[in-house]
Amino acid sequence: MKKTFVPRLLGALLAGAVPFSAGADDLLSLYREALVADATFLATQADMLAQREVLPQARAQLLPNLSFSGSKGKNTTDQTSQSIFGPTSSEYDYDSHNYVLVLRQPLFRPYTLAAYLQSRAQVESVDATLEWAVQDVAVRVSSAYFDVLFAQSDVNVNQAQQDACAAQLAYTEKAFTAGAGTRTDIDEARSRLDLIRAQALELQYRLEYVQDALKTLVNRPLTPLALLDPERLELARPDPGRLEDWVQEAETVNPQLKSLRARVEAAESEVWKARSGHLPTVDLIAQRSKSESESNTSIGSKYDTKMVGLQVNIPIFSGGYVNSTVRQARAELEKQRQQLEAMRRDIDLKVRKEFDAATQGVRWVEAYDQAVRSAEQTLFSTKKGFLAGKRNSLDILNAEQSLAAARRDLNRGRYQYVLARLQLLALVGRLDDDEMLRFNGWLTRPGNS
Repeated sequence: MKKTFVPRLLGALLAGAVPFSAGADDLLSLYREALVADATFLATQADMLAQREVLPQARAQLLPNLSFSGSKGKNTTDQTSQSIFGPTSSEYDYDSHNYVLVLRQPLFRPYTLAAYLQSRAQVESVDATLEWAVQDVAVRVSSAYFDVLFAQSDVNVNQAQQDACAAQLAYTEKAFTAGAGTRTDIDEARSRLDLIRAQALELQYRLEYVQDALKTLVNRPLTPLALLDPERLELARPDPGRLEDWVQEAETVNPQLKSLRARVEAAESEVWKARSGHLPTVDLIAQRSKSESESNTSIGSKYDTKMVGLQVNIPIFSGGYVNSTVRQARAELEKQRQQLEAMRRDIDLKVRKEFDAATQGVRWVEAYDQAVRSAEQTLFSTKKGFLAGKRNSLDILNAEQSLAAARRDLNRGRYQYVLARLQLLALVGRLDDDEMLRFNGWLTRPGNS
């Protein structure tokens, strides 16, 4: 992956993060906000920036190294020597200095070359990891977003049930007072209303929880969310329509697989690094040194030395250390290969699951939509039968319950279909800003749906 991937990708994703409408959050704007607010993604991005530095560090080991050292001092030497006249003492005061400039150019260092190739693979791995992290933000935001919409729809359906049951209870009480109903009808209507009100508490708790989950991704309070518009929702099978094409594409471009393949390359380079412990190294050295009065035996002497040569280091025996590191590197390589294979199988399974869910989701939504229409017709017929004396209050309550269940299933089917489409695109690395914009087009601001 090119070095420009990160700034180019994030710049495109963050550009033009305009809200869906005044006073309403939408899928695209929350996704873009999460890219600059979600702590998990920001940690991955920071780790990527840190890990990319291994490449210039490894490259530096192949380039010339220039170093300079110097010293300057004032020296005092007291010298005592023996002579035929006995001990004699002398004292010397002198200045000394020493300067060395060394240029070292590696010529043959197998370990360093293997480390450079390994660092390139590591950078490819972290770039692919960041690419997946961007896809993952889109999936997590979308999942949290539609969890909120589904929870809100459950609350709305429950409220509609409460209203219908309350109206039925009022009707049965009025009929009982007029002598046209039974006490049993009143008890059944009140019992059903109490149950639905109890369920409302649980549904409201779930709604607040999923709202908090979405808030954590953008780190701010939410405004009313744009709603999924059934009229805008595109019910279509995935394109291409063959599962095998999706599986093949995922195995080729899935960011997680790309990252693991790069890790395998890095592990192969680690084996070569370990083997290089048996190989010699060769450096070209150019050195110049100047010194004056380096010791009390060379007071007043000046030296200007120039040297160009080769330095060869040949390892002979290291107590078995190199062989051990080779075995360790080979085991790590096998581990990375097996992790790649495990991930490949897992990705294949996920692609099959999401492809089937997206494909069958079209039929599910159509079937649930028909079920709602049938439940509405059943409720209408049951109410007419009740007025005609052929149905009782319990029949109406059961019909209301069936209609609520059908509406809940229809909402769930729509959200599951959308998420399956999103997750399928993420698995093949195609869930980009344009796709999120297209999904966002299926939404409408509150009050317009």
